[in-house]
Amino acid sequence: MKLLHVFIPRLLLCCNGLLIAALLTSAWLPYISPHYWWPSGFAGLLFPVLLCITLVFIPIWILYKKWYYWLCLAAIALCYKAILVSVSLRPAEEMAAGSQPVPHFTVMTFNTSSMGVKGYRLDKELHSGILQTLKAASPDLLCLQEFYTNDDPALTNNIAAIQQQLGYPYYYFTSDKTQWNTWHYGIILFSRYPVIHARKVPCGYSEAGSGSSILEADVRVHGDTIRVCTAQLRSYMFNAADLAQLHAIKTMDGRRAELPAARSLLSRMRHTFSARAEQARLLQRLAEQSPHPVIVCGDLNDTPVSYTYYTLSRHLQDAFLQKGSGTGRTLSFLSPTLRIDYILAHSRFNIHGYRTFHHPLFEHFPVMASFSLKKKT
Repeated sequence: MKLLHVFIPRLLLCCNGLLIAALLTSAWLPYISPHYWWPSGFAGLLFPVLLCITLVFIPIWILYKKWYYWLCLAAIALCYKAILVSVSLRPAEEMAAGSQPVPHFTVMTFNTSSMGVKGYRLDKELHSGILQTLKAASPDLLCLQEFYTNDDPALTNNIAAIQQQLGYPYYYFTSDKTQWNTWHYGIILFSRYPVIHARKVPCGYSEAGSGSSILEADVRVHGDTIRVCTAQLRSYMFNAADLAQLHAIKTMDGRRAELPAARSLLSRMRHTFSARAEQARLLQRLAEQSPHPVIVCGDLNDTPVSYTYYTLSRHLQDAFLQKGSGTGRTLSFLSPTLRIDYILAHSRFNIHGYRTFHHPLFEHFPVMASFSLKKKT
């Protein structure tokens, strides 16, 4: 019994040491580009889980009356940057009617998952939910990724529907992919303010359309010109078969036949990490070279503890961290902490509010922020 009493704390200390090493690696490795060393692309994904387990060790060591809990506290302190970008402890400040300074404007970003089209069939309930959410939010600038529209009169022209129902006189559509002549996919900006210049900047190739270009637009808002850059950075694009393979890899039930599939998936992920890093650097350059105050938004397909986020947020404000609360989850599956959709703004913008629009049918939750421009000094 005495031997067991000695063995268990030593085993826990060994496990705690490995955990702390993993936590620090997860927090700091993402500063290295996955283009140069691909494991940095994985590291940040584990940070929330590793942080929670490390917190659990603190009361364990207190119960054992050991000083080792200071190791956990020290490790957590060393991860303060990763914690600060992952969680907002401030009360949420949403856009309330009549409380906004004048002039102000709102920006929404939303990965629409092809506007409710699944397997080339329209899910009418999902499509209706998307339009109703957009109506309720009524943003002044609306940025949509994985957008789909159709020129066939028998099918759904989503550009016309959104323009008519929400009152957007201006839009710019990248139309990155066209199928069967009338099916169009890409990224789109709708605006209630004049779009004085817009272009699409190629950034790779994606079978889904979105992820092939960055939309850049100059918009005249309340007498000032601002620039909006919106994108969907490279996704893993896992299908149902891929997810089944991931589950098999996770369980590792001993079937050697799974190993080639595992290598194939890991190879794809490595390629995705590298491509996304290149896209993030391109988007960063576009933001830094902008002659106007810039807002960068979209589906970055990466967590806050990632090379992608660190690269893009270096000189920009994160609207969620300024006015949001909690973990800011924007992806409805895989993990309750996944925030991969962002609105980042230049320091010349005041941020007045932030809101996430939850809906049970959405894969991604739309997010919206309210802005005004600071006076030049």
